[in-house]
Amino acid sequence: MPAARVRRLTAAVLTTAGAVVAALALTTTGATGSDPARVGHDWIAVKKTDTQPRTLRAGNSWTVYMTLHESENGKPGRRIGDASTRCSAVEITREGAITQCQRVFRTRQGNLVTTAMLDRFGPGPYTGVAAVAGGTGAYRHASGEARLTIDGERLTVRADLDG
Repeated sequence: MPAARVRRLTAAVLTTAGAVVAALALTTTGATGSDPARVGHDWIAVKKTDTQPRTLRAGNSWTVYMTLHESENGKPGRRIGDASTRCSAVEITREGAITQCQRVFRTRQGNLVTTAMLDRFGPGPYTGVAAVAGGTGAYRHASGEARLTIDGERLTVRADLDG
C-alpha cells in the first residue's frame, strides 16, 4: 500500500476515534459542556430505600438511597449513578417539619455534595435551594446552588455550578 494512502487512512481513523471519544465524554457528563464542574445539571433521583420514621420528632435522623438519572423532559432518563441523603428533623411545627439534609450525588465524573435546610410543610411537593458544598473528581472545586424538588419517590435536581 502506498505511503500516502496509509497516512490518509491513519488520519481518517484518528479523526473518527477522536470524534467518538469527544461524543462519549459529552454524553457521560449529563451536561451540555465539556467541564461537568462548570455547567448546569438536570438530574432526577429515584428513591430505592428510605429509613424515615412515619412520625417525625425533632432530632430524628434518616437516610435515603436513590438511583441517579439524567432528566429527560422531566422524567428519569439514562442512569448516570446513584445518590444518598442524610436528613435530620431540626424542628417540628404545626405546619410540618424543618429538615437539614446533606446529599451526595455520585457519577462517573465524581461526587457532588449539597447541603440545605428545607421546610416540609403539608403534603408536598417540597422545594428549596441547597448550597453546593464541593465534591470529588471533576466536582472537586464545584460551588453554586442546586434547586431541589422532593415529590413522592423522586428528587428533581437543577445544579448550577460555578466551578
